[in-house]
Amino acid sequence: MPTGATERSDASSATGNRRLRAVYRRELQDSVLFSSLAVTAGIAVTAMVACLVAPGTALAEIAIAAPLVLTGLGVAQTVPCRCRRYVIQLGALVGFLPMLSMASIAILVPPSAPIALGSAGLIPIAFAVFVPLQRRPHLIWLVTANMLFLVPIAIFPSSATWSRDLPAFGFVLAVASGVSLGANEIQLRRRQQMNGQLLAVRGLYARMKEHEQDLRRQDEFLFMQQETLVVQQAELLRLNEELETIARLDALTGLGNRLRLNEDLAQAAARIERHGGTVGLLLMDLDRFKRLNDAAGHLAGDAALRGVADVLRKTSRIGDGLYRYGGEEFLVLLHDCDESVLESAGQRYISAIAAAGMPHPDNPPWNLVTASAGARELSQRNCLDIDAALHDADEALYVAKASGRNRLEIHAGPGEVVPIDQHRAAS
Repeated sequence: MPTGATERSDASSATGNRRLRAVYRRELQDSVLFSSLAVTAGIAVTAMVACLVAPGTALAEIAIAAPLVLTGLGVAQTVPCRCRRYVIQLGALVGFLPMLSMASIAILVPPSAPIALGSAGLIPIAFAVFVPLQRRPHLIWLVTANMLFLVPIAIFPSSATWSRDLPAFGFVLAVASGVSLGANEIQLRRRQQMNGQLLAVRGLYARMKEHEQDLRRQDEFLFMQQETLVVQQAELLRLNEELETIARLDALTGLGNRLRLNEDLAQAAARIERHGGTVGLLLMDLDRFKRLNDAAGHLAGDAALRGVADVLRKTSRIGDGLYRYGGEEFLVLLHDCDESVLESAGQRYISAIAAAGMPHPDNPPWNLVTASAGARELSQRNCLDIDAALHDADEALYVAKASGRNRLEIHAGPGEVVPIDQHRAAS
C-alpha cells in the first residue's frame, strides 16, 4: 500500500509527464462536458417547474434561466474542441451557474424561491463528477460559490422570506458543499491511484521498449555473427580445397604425387573397365642422377628436377597426367593412347628433356640431363591389376637403363619387353 508521501510523489511525477497531462486533459474535457450538460438540464428543468407552479413568474424565470442555459450549452460546445488550456476555468464557471440561478430567483422572483432550492443539488454534480481539484483550490471554489449565493441575498434581505427559506437554503448549501468535498476527496484518492498505475504502466512500457531494443541489438549481433560464420565457412571450404590440392602435389616440382597418381589410376582403370579404351603409362628415370647430386650438390639436383618438371609440362598434351613417382622418377599418364601413340609420346618426352640442355658433366657421352623410360599400355586386359602394370613399366625402364640410357623401352605383353629398335622393326 503506497504511503501519502509516495502518492504525492507519484502525483507530481504524473503531473510532470506530457502523456499523463494529455490523459488528464481529455478526462477533464469529458467531465466538464458532462457537468455542463447536467447543470444546464437542471436549470432548465427548474425553470420549467417554476413556470408550471407559478405561471405569473414565467417571464422572469425564462429571463433568468435563458442566459444561464445558453452559457452551459456554450461551455459544452466549446470544451471538446477548443479552449483545452482553460478547461478548469470553464468547469468552475459551470459550477457557478446553479448558484447564480438560485441567487437570481431568490432575489428577483421570491415566490419561486422554494423551487430554486432544488437546484442547489446541482452543485455537487458540477464538481463531484468533475475531475478533482486540489484541496485548497476546491475549498476556495466552494467558498466563492456560497458567497455568490449568500451575498446577494444579504444585500437584498427584503426579497427573501428569511424566517422560512433561509435555513432551508443554508441546509441545502451545507449538504451540497459536504457532498462536493467528499466527492472531491474520493476523486483525489482515485487520481493518486491512477497516477501510480499510469506510472507503473509507463515504467513497464519503458522496460519493454528497452527489452525490444536489446532484442533488436541481439538480432543484429546474431545476424553479423551469422554473416561472419558464412564467410568463415566459405574460407574454410576454400582452404580445405587448397589443402586437398596441396596434399596431392609434390612440394618440389608441383607435379602430382603418389596419392594423386593412385587416385587417377583408379579412375582410369574404372573407366577402361566400363567403357574400354587404353591408357599409356610412361615411367621415366633421370640418368646417373646420384652423380649429379654428389658432384654439384643437392641444390643442383633439385634444380634439375624442377627443370625436368617444366619440360614435362611444356611437352604434355591437354588432359595427360604428370606425376613425380619418387626420387628422380617421373610418370606420365597418357589418356586414349595405344602403343604407337605411346611410342611417339615417350620419344617426345625423352628428346625434350635432352634438348633442354641442363648440364650434367657426369653423364657421358651427352654431359646433359637425360632420362630413360619404360612404357606399358593399360587396357581391359590388365586394368584390374594396376600394380602389375606399373611393375611392367618399371621392368621396361631397367631394360632401357641396361641398353645404354636416354632411350625408351615398351613392355608389349606378359613377360615380354621389346626394345624400341626391335619394336620399330616389327611395326
